[in-house]
Amino acid sequence: MKKRNTSSFSKEISNMMNKYVKTIRTELLQRYKGWALDFSQMEKYEVIGALMARQVSLASNLANAPSTWNAHLAPIILRTMVDTYINLAWIFEEPIDRARKFILYGLGREKLMLEHYKAHLKSLGEDVEKHQLLVSIEEWINSQRFTFLTEVDVGGWAGIDTRKMAEEANCKDIYDFAFTPFSSCTHSMWNHVCKYNLKNCSNPLHRYHRIPIVPDLAPDFDYLYRAAEYVEKTFKLFDKKTKVKVKISSAFETLNKDLSKLGKKYRKSNK
Repeated sequence: MKKRNTSSFSKEISNMMNKYVKTIRTELLQRYKGWALDFSQMEKYEVIGALMARQVSLASNLANAPSTWNAHLAPIILRTMVDTYINLAWIFEEPIDRARKFILYGLGREKLMLEHYKAHLKSLGEDVEKHQLLVSIEEWINSQRFTFLTEVDVGGWAGIDTRKMAEEANCKDIYDFAFTPFSSCTHSMWNHVCKYNLKNCSNPLHRYHRIPIVPDLAPDFDYLYRAAEYVEKTFKLFDKKTKVKVKISSAFETLNKDLSKLGKKYRKSNK
């Protein structure tokens, strides 16, 4: 077997990822530009636009960092992407009302954090009225003059759990096969840490007990594929709900073709 030219391979991957990231950002921009805005419902456009951009941000950062394409880190990012998709799908079912709930929840969390900061800094004897951090947070909250904002509720924004949201938004499959398994990594549950951070002792007198390990995992292209798939799924959801049509080749399809070509090239060179 021939030795792979690591430098050339890394450069090809880097070029491929730059192309992918540039294209999904263009896809996002074209979709938003093609969306007829109604400024009497601006919270709908802001929330949906932000969640779309969030997906592209997460996929872009993962694509540009092959060192994260492993079971230690990638599932944390992918789980967030799945969560974002379910939120978006659920909001699209009743966009005005649910976008407002989403904003209210976020503002409520920010107000709660502000009060915690105030109490903590006050206990340290600091002037909470002039503290730069507190002033900055308060200004951000007060800058949002939505007409529907009569009070801020710090409770759960959707009023139901993610599983129920996925059911109502007809995306239960992504909850079962992505959100749930990736949650094990995100929350460092036993069914994740036992697989990736323990190994059996070789001494039978120790009853083969498990001992901690910190393995360096090689990049796995499957994690990149999944991130790209979730962005594509998000774009398709947007297109279906808004009827927006874009004239640009799918970054997901292009990435698949590029990965297939790269795979064939290196399989051939290794024979």
